[in-house]
Formats: sequence, structure tokens, C-alpha cells
Amino acid sequence: MKRTFLYLTLLTGIFAGVMTPAAFADEDSAPKTEKKVKKSKKGKDDDDTASNLSPVAEALSNIELLSGKPLKGAKYYVYLHSASWCGPCKALMPQIVKDYKKMKKKKVEVILIGHDKTPEAAKAYLEHYKADFPCILYTDPAVNSLPGYTANFAGIPHATIVDAEGNQIVDGHGKEVLEWQKICKPAKKKKK
Repeated sequence: MKRTFLYLTLLTGIFAGVMTPAAFADEDSAPKTEKKVKKSKKGKDDDDTASNLSPVAEALSNIELLSGKPLKGAKYYVYLHSASWCGPCKALMPQIVKDYKKMKKKKVEVILIGHDKTPEAAKAYLEHYKADFPCILYTDPAVNSLPGYTANFAGIPHATIVDAEGNQIVDGHGKEVLEWQKICKPAKKKKK
């Protein structure tokens, strides 16, 4: 009776395209059909499928950015509201640009939410400061799809720092970005 059931299950699976005789074979003798994901030297997955991206990285991959390519494996994201016509923004920008390489090494990505009227003005603002972080205009409806993004603020510069899941860590004045090393600390491992 068991053999008949097994045989019928096997035939049904083969015709349905779901099961193969190899599915019932010994694990060592079955052909390997799983797709192997390439590992980089550091052991991280090189597969950029949406299922492997954090919610913020996935949202950014679905947005047409004006410039830059976001760091896919970032642990923190800084949504920085800034503009070329804003004096405090221009005062803050050189320090952010200076820290940006360190930020990327620590898996912190800056996303400029540009308040300039045109994409060309926002791009010129970034070029003026030699900033290569990703940028989207504030008026682009896609900006509202960013996890953890908030449009509730009184003025610019303004920064919202979120983790990769979109949980807000800090939401305040743009100078918060200068405190990124304190704010974006990795959680300490507990000793056993």
C-alpha cells in the first residue's frame, strides 16, 4: 500500500512538474539544483535581488535618483533636506562631504532630498561641493515611499536618520548629521 501511494505521488509530481525522482533519492546522490549565490571575498552575498535588500535599499532601488548610486548594504540612511539657496545648508555641506567616505565605510548612506526648483540646480549644488551621494527632489512623489521618511519639519537643513528597516533614529535639524558617529553606532554584543 505504501509503495503504491509513493508511486502515485511520484507520478503525479512528475506530470505536474513539481517533483522529480531525484527528490526521493538519497541526499548525496540527488543532483544539486539549487542556485548558488556567489560570495565576495568578505563573504557577503553579491545577489542584488529585491528579496535580499533591506526595506530602505529596496525602496531606493525603485526610485529614479537624480545622481549617485545608494549603498545597498547600508545599516543606516540619512535623509538630508538641503538646497543651494539655503545659507545654513551651504555651511553644513562641506563637513558632510568630508565625512561621507567615512560614513560609507561604516555603512551609513546619505540621501540628499533636494529643495531646489529644478533637477539641474540640485545636480549643480552637489557638483559644487563635489558630493557624490544619491539625490532626489523634494517634489518627487517617490520620496514619500522611503521607509521612515517624514515630511513634517519646519525648515531646512533637516535630517532624518533611519536604520535599514526604516525605523527612525533621529529626526531634527540638519546638524544631526554631524553627530552620525554617535547616532549610528553598531549595537554592542552581549558577553556570555
